Amino acid sequence: MKAYRGIVKGNTVVLEEKPDVEDGSEALVLVKASEDEDKEIVQRQKAMLEKGFPMGKLLYKERGELHGRRK
Repeated sequence: MKAYRGIVKGNTVVLEEKPDVEDGSEALVLVKASEDEDKEIVQRQKAMLEKGFPMGKLLYKERGELHGRRK
């Protein structure tokens, strides 16, 4: 597999160089986010981590309670 750089124009990707594949070959196009989008994504992820998220009800305070043993 080889990566090619190009520019999107409507429903077409115009490549900077000619690919070494036959016409009609299938291609998978992955679009990389811009640097601004990358920064925004990282900021959202950090905010989610700082806020936290519910992980269910705390049922046990000590590990020994899982096996019915107490210290």
